Amino acid sequence: MKSDSAASGVVVVFFGPPGVGKGTVATRLAEELKYHFISSGDLLRANVKEGTELGREARSHMDSGGLVPDQLVTRMVLKSLDSLSGGIFLDGFPRTQVQAEELESYLRGRGWRLQVIDLTADDRFLMKRLVERIICRSCGAIYHRTNLPPRVEGTCDHCGGALYQRDDDRPDVVARRLEVYHQQSAPLREHYRRQGVMLTLSGEKPLEETLAAVRAALIGRNGAPE
Repeated sequence: MKSDSAASGVVVVFFGPPGVGKGTVATRLAEELKYHFISSGDLLRANVKEGTELGREARSHMDSGGLVPDQLVTRMVLKSLDSLSGGIFLDGFPRTQVQAEELESYLRGRGWRLQVIDLTADDRFLMKRLVERIICRSCGAIYHRTNLPPRVEGTCDHCGGALYQRDDDRPDVVARRLEVYHQQSAPLREHYRRQGVMLTLSGEKPLEETLAAVRAALIGRNGAPE
């Protein structure tokens, strides 16, 4: 059962660089604390696969080699929020000032609160984490060749699917992704800091320590689940 705070509406944005563990932390705590979890990347891929109106529009940009526009990503995420209530975790959105302002306008309209969990890590740490990351083709489970290897090499522990390395986890691509993140994140981080809604935590600690720190922050702000 959700807490009273969750029932009144709170959106927690998980903010941080690629590979810092936003998705892992958010999915683990969403299940534990009974929050909804929305990944903008997963949402985009699902809309494209299902051929929704938004998905077809997004695919037209992707097929031509362009970026999916801010406004389209924002529409997709906000539409997914329309049917939800209670506590919601967002991963991968917002990424720009425009997206942040659209989200905040939407939340004000529903009388919901915003909280931002900012996970940070050194670029060298993130490079090592990302280039050793492997993912299940079937269920999307994430492994790490050193820190979290599968029980059987190349095979997912959960569903038996094949494991692979994403193209954007190659060293040259990771370096570019981090560069782009730093360019985009500076104004957005300052935007959240000015509002007093952001809590910054280290993403370099062991997973259980990071989970404990984020859990304590969420329960302290939003109340413990009943």
